[in-house]
Amino acid sequence: MTAATAAAAIRSRRPRRRAPVQIPQAATKPMFAVLSDLPADESRYAFEFKWDGMRILSLWDGRTLTLLSRNGLDNTWVYPELQALGEALGDRPCVIDGEVCVLDANDRPSFTLLQQRMKADRVTALKRAKTLPVQYFLFDVLYLDGKLTIDLPWTKRRALLEEVTVKGPNWELSPARIGEGTAMLETARAHNLEGIVAKRVDSVYEPGRRSPTWLKIKIVQRQEFVVGGYTNEKGTGVRGGLGSLQVGYYDCSETPKLHYAGGVGSGFTAETHARLLKMLRDREIPKTPFVERIPGKKVNFVRPELVVEVEYRRWPVGGMLQQAAFKGVRTDKPAREVVREDRACKGSTEF
Repeated sequence: MTAATAAAAIRSRRPRRRAPVQIPQAATKPMFAVLSDLPADESRYAFEFKWDGMRILSLWDGRTLTLLSRNGLDNTWVYPELQALGEALGDRPCVIDGEVCVLDANDRPSFTLLQQRMKADRVTALKRAKTLPVQYFLFDVLYLDGKLTIDLPWTKRRALLEEVTVKGPNWELSPARIGEGTAMLETARAHNLEGIVAKRVDSVYEPGRRSPTWLKIKIVQRQEFVVGGYTNEKGTGVRGGLGSLQVGYYDCSETPKLHYAGGVGSGFTAETHARLLKMLRDREIPKTPFVERIPGKKVNFVRPELVVEVEYRRWPVGGMLQQAAFKGVRTDKPAREVVREDRACKGSTEF
């Protein structure tokens, strides 16, 4: 069934609302998971795939669909192919949580390809919606038919999501299996996915919080880092090409400090190399933003504003990142919210 057919079917059953509804503020912030291993009692959890994409909340007020990033930025124009989702929802105002991805030739999420959509201008976004379309994996509902659903358990929210969602050309329900964590993790590994997410079946939705009732189990070690400096390629001089990014993360003190985590010197394409160099040079500062000294390196320091996604093999406690590779720039997370995921802050609205 196409999105247009689905929308027509809904309209034939219900009259359209004459005026849009007001979406509650409590339904405009996503919930986050805590890094973990598989839970011991899998029967208490529902398991979903961890998609390598961009978190997006869809706000449908009965007339207009608005797409918000995890930090509340309006991304509606970035993904024009998702506007048909509003028509498919018909006269049922709601807020749906999900992950926007771009699939590669093997139907696997590619953050590298998604970068081409995230940084496009309005004209380019319209063109790339046809040549590089996104797929939106829906996995929760925060508001439906005039009522907040965040205090309902996951099982009831999932039932409501399945009731209201009509599959379309650019969106679908994210698969969820109760009690099948080991099997789903093996499936994720076989398909080279990032990992899985375990959600306690009795968990409520906690907007803006990172809660232990949601667990992310990673196959590939990845997280965001803040860029605090960069080095140049050997032999090219002080204004030469990009050698490596010097990255860090914030602690959880009242006045957060940026801690050095190591260098990232691989994963750059010709396009990202040139783009990053410009972004870094525009942010250069005379002094280090890191608490720790960076020994033995000639580093150009930058304002700690740029957030990047990094994949790595190991990161021992008290040590530096090992075999780290750049995956892309993230525009959906403020730098001050980047902490070490295995020691996430407690008591914060975000961490």
